[in-house]
Amino acid sequence: MNKQKFEYSVAIRTLGTAGDMYRKELESLHNQTVKPRHIFVFLAEGYKRPDFQVGMEEYVPVHKGLVHQRAASLQGVDTEYLLILDDDIYFPDDAVEKLYDAMTAQGADCIAPETFDNVGMSHFKKLGYYMANGVYARKDDNWAIKIQRNGTFSFNGNPKDKGVYLTQSFPGTACLCKTEAFRAIHYEHELWIDQFPAGTFGEDQIMSYKLHKNGYKVLMAHGTGILHLDAGTNNVHNKTYRKIKYRALSYYMTWYRTCYDLDGNSGREKALCALAFSWRFALGSFTRVLFSIAKFHPKHLVAFVHGTLKGMAFAHGNEYKSLNNFILNK
Repeated sequence: MNKQKFEYSVAIRTLGTAGDMYRKELESLHNQTVKPRHIFVFLAEGYKRPDFQVGMEEYVPVHKGLVHQRAASLQGVDTEYLLILDDDIYFPDDAVEKLYDAMTAQGADCIAPETFDNVGMSHFKKLGYYMANGVYARKDDNWAIKIQRNGTFSFNGNPKDKGVYLTQSFPGTACLCKTEAFRAIHYEHELWIDQFPAGTFGEDQIMSYKLHKNGYKVLMAHGTGILHLDAGTNNVHNKTYRKIKYRALSYYMTWYRTCYDLDGNSGREKALCALAFSWRFALGSFTRVLFSIAKFHPKHLVAFVHGTLKGMAFAHGNEYKSLNNFILNK
């Protein structure tokens, strides 16, 4: 495709509360070497529209929810490409053009910048991630992120500077996607997630892995200069019982939906997935025992077990059983 004919729309989900970070995002979009045709902002109903207008952004009120707002991204879009964003991302002036060049060079359907520095974490933090969640670094095998049978991910521990890799998942903060590929995965089938508290569910992993598992080629680009301006992580010391419980539920349901309960899985594959999750649960429980002892309070362990049991119950309930399978029939 001739670069001059490259056209894309932007879809941003927001509560309208990101303030200056949101303004910086809009300004950086308007400064792109290839400018968007349209910017749609999917504002949760009941929230106030920001009191500034940077340019062409058009506000669309939608039902509140991370998946509701993201699934709405296709409304009004008539371009071949769609840039899907949160409301706190900064783009260097040529960033979208470079994402497009990398995606088309490899014949991919979607590309995302690495906006969370897994590689740069301290050794102590990496150990904590593994003990609590089963996340670990791999040697460079020409993949960025891989989803494991236990539902968590491993990441490339030594990526090339500005390397572009195949990936099975990516942070949901930003991605450039072929509009038809995003439409084809029917993200609206995942609206069930929004009944759980926002911020407890890894819905970005479900979106990106759904692209991969349904046959679309997905890339991750390192060293793009694209920044997540509010890239803080949750502090475990400040987590309430409720948040810990629903995070554990999300671990179970993400594993069940994307790894275990897939059309075509053999009995052997399901057994291997179950064994992998059992180890993840055992390791996570041990870690939370230690943390509960250190804090002189059992909430971390009790909430973790409680949430896992609630996930099991939900997976065997009528609501979940009525969902379309994660692997779609084309």
